[in-house]
Amino acid sequence: MKWNLGLNFYSTDPILFEPNELASSDFTKYIADNRYHIYIVCKRKKIFFESCELDGDFCKTTLYYLDSKHNKVYLYYRHPNNFFIKSWDSGIYQITVKGQGDTTLRDFELINVLNFLEGDPIGTSEPKSLPSDLEVLYIGQAFGRSSVKTIDYRVSNHEKVQKIALDILRRGTNEEVLIIGLKIKTNDFGTSFVSLGSDTTRPTTESLIELVNKAKKRLTNGQEVTVYEASLIRYFRPDLNTEYKESFPSKDFQSYKELYETDFDYSAMAIESGRLGVRLYSKEVMERKYVHTTHYPLTTKSDKKTLFEYLYELNGDNE
Repeated sequence: MKWNLGLNFYSTDPILFEPNELASSDFTKYIADNRYHIYIVCKRKKIFFESCELDGDFCKTTLYYLDSKHNKVYLYYRHPNNFFIKSWDSGIYQITVKGQGDTTLRDFELINVLNFLEGDPIGTSEPKSLPSDLEVLYIGQAFGRSSVKTIDYRVSNHEKVQKIALDILRRGTNEEVLIIGLKIKTNDFGTSFVSLGSDTTRPTTESLIELVNKAKKRLTNGQEVTVYEASLIRYFRPDLNTEYKESFPSKDFQSYKELYETDFDYSAMAIESGRLGVRLYSKEVMERKYVHTTHYPLTTKSDKKTLFEYLYELNGDNE
């Protein structure tokens, strides 16, 4: 009987914000207090408001973006009249919500709401691009590798963020830059998988105790952040990342050396952005989804298949 032990990293408590929000002391205090580990710099077309009209029990909302020739490309939405857009100014929508009165909503949040795929937790029911989709441009670490730095410090002072913003302005495109903040958790449950091979010897008490002891081994917080960052970069391969893009998971790279000193057979990562109402993609990963997963083998015998394919093979061997 063969045991395959995996260490699983996944994102939690995502937030979405604009770079200019870092000028707010209240906001920077919030993200500092909550210690977000990873930031992902993204872009998409900037969406503008045209009109919102009542149509019986529904509303007809018209938005638009500008193409490369600065022509308007209209987006039409028909939704229940439980919320009605009264006005738009400087990126803020004034909205009337039935039974709750007036409220405000940021423009990039509205487009997420209007394009959210209800009942589709993975986000693959619509293969075509949505205005709410975000292209991953850069992935960075807020703290953890060598010193504790809050995400507001790293983002506001990071040359990559400046490069992205300046490049967008230089090209004269009508795009917006948005940043996702992520926290990281590791899955302490279900990290071991059994597959039947040529050795079908029944597990002994000693072997089970040994497996439990191996599974108890964990990385330091800084190394967890580094491994998750490296996994995301290796998966999305953003243009502006270079440090980990091709190297992970090489045993020679000191930044995540600690991972190879444990007895795990693979490391797996998952990122979920459905709570934000946005699907992620990159030039390398063209499929737009709310959930992206992959795994990286930590032994030379493991193949480089995705986590789900890997688990499917293990389960299939049990049949």
